[in-house]
Amino acid sequence: MNTSIRWAAAAALVVLALAGCTASPEPAPEPSSESAYGGFAVDPPATDEVVLTVEGATTVDFTYGELQQLATVEITILEPFVEQEQSFTGVPLAELLSAAGVPTEARIETIALNDYRYADTVAQWTENDALLAVFRDGELIPMDQGGPIRIVFDSDSPAFALLDAWNWSLRTIAVID
Repeated sequence: MNTSIRWAAAAALVVLALAGCTASPEPAPEPSSESAYGGFAVDPPATDEVVLTVEGATTVDFTYGELQQLATVEITILEPFVEQEQSFTGVPLAELLSAAGVPTEARIETIALNDYRYADTVAQWTENDALLAVFRDGELIPMDQGGPIRIVFDSDSPAFALLDAWNWSLRTIAVID
């Protein structure tokens, strides 16, 4: 069979296959402008669910309820991703690292639920008063808005402008050196 006949036969099959298709394709959904963090609404973890693992000299798992109880430090900042003034209440990262025996000279990596990773020295985190935020404006941080836990910095901190370090939906902190 010559090439032009093959192409004609193939085109005829496509026309026949499409003849029964009368519906037009659905338009792609518009991206949500609701959240600077992307994602969709998800129920928060249970208070007894482990939401953070800190791996140092020992491995320490923190439940959502434990972190809520430990959250005693509050800062109010112009949150850089949504450009709104917000108050965050959380646990100083230095306390969590100390609980796992992470040495001050170590290098650590923060790992989010979506596997986003950021690494730096413990000193960079502790000297900049990194805060593991659990509450925003007195409410638990929704999953689709960077929760349930996230790292934030006070606006007076030099690390405030280091947006890569603002790991949200955090899951693990691990020593890498």
